[in-house]
Amino acid sequence: MKKNAIVLLVVFLFAATMVLLFGWFLPAVLQIYLHNYYIKGLTLLVIFTGVVLGKRFTWSNHIVYVIAVVTVVGMMFDTSGNPMYNKPLEWIVSPIGELQVMQDVNNYAPGEYAISDNIAILKQDGGIIELSTAWLYLYRFVQYLALYSIVGTVLGAVNRRLPERDYKLIQTVDETLPADLEQKVAAELKRREEAASAGRILPDEIQASVWKLKQDGKLIPAIKLVRMHTNLSLGEAKQYVEKL
Repeated sequence: MKKNAIVLLVVFLFAATMVLLFGWFLPAVLQIYLHNYYIKGLTLLVIFTGVVLGKRFTWSNHIVYVIAVVTVVGMMFDTSGNPMYNKPLEWIVSPIGELQVMQDVNNYAPGEYAISDNIAILKQDGGIIELSTAWLYLYRFVQYLALYSIVGTVLGAVNRRLPERDYKLIQTVDETLPADLEQKVAAELKRREEAASAGRILPDEIQASVWKLKQDGKLIPAIKLVRMHTNLSLGEAKQYVEKL
């Protein structure tokens, strides 16, 4: 019973979360982005600043890649721009007429939107010159490239003035032994090697006994006899007997 109640509670919380998310939060955010001309550019600027400062990017440390990504995203995401961003474009077309950058939002069904950006020049005689959106994309690309190159340069200068991050250094242990201790270790290793070599040599009478056992087909007793008089392993003793 308790388990069923927990399952129902989880389902209820999930449904309530989905209702709040898709019924209130996302539509509210969408309305903000559709009706506030500055929110898109500000969002990109905040993200760019956070990434550059967080990763300490500079012109000598890969900031150019961040600028390239934000430029392309800004060109696609903030095509219509805002009155401040569009001022240079207005100055460019002012001899011809007044710039008109329009964003059409078509709501085909609940939750289904189609957004299109249009650019036109309203001539002084009342005529309208409709321009391809490609020109708007091109202008926005150049604008974002210049803007974030400047902002990136400023943030890069800030990063260079920030104190270096305190990375914990791993201290290496000096494993060099003193000269006298090295000599003692070398002498001990040599002594052990000589002792091991001596233990591997069978006396002549024992070797003759091993050879006779082998000739009689008694390999196991021969191997045991070898191991009894040496420090050879089982495999080494077997090889020794086989090579006799």
